[in-house]
Amino acid sequence: MPITIPMTYKQYGQVPFFYANGLGLSNDATTPNSKLDVAIGTIIDSTETYQMELLAPCVISSLSNGLNGLDTGAIAASKVYSVFLISDPVDANPTGAMISLANGVTTFPLMPFGYSAFALIGFVTTDSSKNFLKGYWTNANCSCRLFMYDAPQATAITAGAATSYTAIDLSTLVPAVNNTPVWIYSDLIPNAAGDAVFLQPGGATGDAIKVTGQVTTVHVTSNSLLMARLVTGLPEISYKVSAGTDAVAIDVAGYQFFI
Repeated sequence: MPITIPMTYKQYGQVPFFYANGLGLSNDATTPNSKLDVAIGTIIDSTETYQMELLAPCVISSLSNGLNGLDTGAIAASKVYSVFLISDPVDANPTGAMISLANGVTTFPLMPFGYSAFALIGFVTTDSSKNFLKGYWTNANCSCRLFMYDAPQATAITAGAATSYTAIDLSTLVPAVNNTPVWIYSDLIPNAAGDAVFLQPGGATGDAIKVTGQVTTVHVTSNSLLMARLVTGLPEISYKVSAGTDAVAIDVAGYQFFI
């Protein structure tokens, strides 16, 4: 009689596939300024060990701390907060969510007692009044997501006239993640036909984007996709115009992110 030997197959040097499904974010319909809704879904945790599942929608409140709240302290104005799914893989406490100023890579959220697994699922931004800015997040069967503000948000450049590349700090509107694709809304008033606004990633050398005016003093607007790069830890792009008599406003319309 033949002897059957059980076989076990292992793959070495492989990490789990970063599968993410659902977990869409949205401003709460009733209390949009201080609450963020998280849809059901699943994602692998930051250590690539646990597949985390949110089986029922939850609501994050910026006015509370801990599970389904802010990890620590009080909500601050003009900040980009990370949104984390959190779970307890040991005692099976309910899976929930949390916001934090930590990025989950070099800094970490303060976890509630009993919780040890987390995964980044997005970002949310506060305005100068500490309210959540309104926006729209994609919710898909993938790790690449898109966020768009309900209306483009102004940067410090509202009538820019610099004729050499000048940095624009996006840290109050864009996550501090290197090479984040950002949708930039520009509004140029050219002093002469043919004058242009030029855009480039922070610390770059080339003219990544050029938007040219066709008629003197007539607004020309554009939405452009541009990388924001970290310069001394802050997400930046740079701009310049053809002449000091031109004027351009630079806004952030949204950005792509990966979870």
